[in-house]
Amino acid sequence: MKIGMNLFLWTDCPRFDEHEKIVRYIKETGFDAAEFPVAMMDMEDIHRFSKLCDELGLERTAVCTMNPAECDPISEDPALREASITYLSDWCDRTIALGAHLLSGPFFQGLGRMSGKRRTQQEWDWALDVLGRAFRIAADKGVDIALEPLNRFEMYFVNTIADTRRFVEELGLPNVGILGDTNHGNIEEYDVAKAYASAMPYLKHVHVSESTRGTPGAGHAVPENFFSSLADAGYEGYLTIEAFTGGTTPSMIPALHLWNDSEDPADILCKKGYRFIRSHLDALA
Repeated sequence: MKIGMNLFLWTDCPRFDEHEKIVRYIKETGFDAAEFPVAMMDMEDIHRFSKLCDELGLERTAVCTMNPAECDPISEDPALREASITYLSDWCDRTIALGAHLLSGPFFQGLGRMSGKRRTQQEWDWALDVLGRAFRIAADKGVDIALEPLNRFEMYFVNTIADTRRFVEELGLPNVGILGDTNHGNIEEYDVAKAYASAMPYLKHVHVSESTRGTPGAGHAVPENFFSSLADAGYEGYLTIEAFTGGTTPSMIPALHLWNDSEDPADILCKKGYRFIRSHLDALA
């Protein structure tokens, strides 16, 4: 397993002139990969970050979320459903330009939009149709997709690993799997370690995200047997820290309810989180 760091801790739109030093710090800390939120990035910046990461020997992954005012695979508005394909295709292009091949996110629906009722069969069918078409385009471009279930306060379509697995199996596309995030699992799963291990062989990506959205290991979202359970199940992908600090990701504050700052400054959180994961992986060796 490899350790990654998501730039959401610092920004929802990385800019090379402003965040180059952050990427260098991620590498210096010991991380294997950096995860970039590419949706709002300038393509010139994407290319510059790609070149920098090549020079540093730093792998990368991409992550995006859907603004429900712009695109939503399960919207009653067909224009928003079709727009989802356009956006996902563009995000795949950005992923490839970054030098990555994995794009993850909660692509089932617009982030934070609630219908006020339970998921319907019509919405399930819309998602299979729209995302099926979009992810076939992703496959043609050489991009793997990791679909993320969110907790009930951020998404109503799917909340658990088991539900996501059923969707992925019905979709039946080899480039599509599951992203498991421990912050959401801490709310929705009875046994986080068992649930994530059960996602194999579809588990393509893991976000290590604390119950506070802060420093991994400081809360209760990552159980003691989490890493050993993944190893026993044969997971060999990234363990990417996803943390947030107050106002650094303005596009996501309303949907994710990011009202509070982390207990640690970003650079300390980054270093502590890396050491937390590294210590567990070293114990498995």
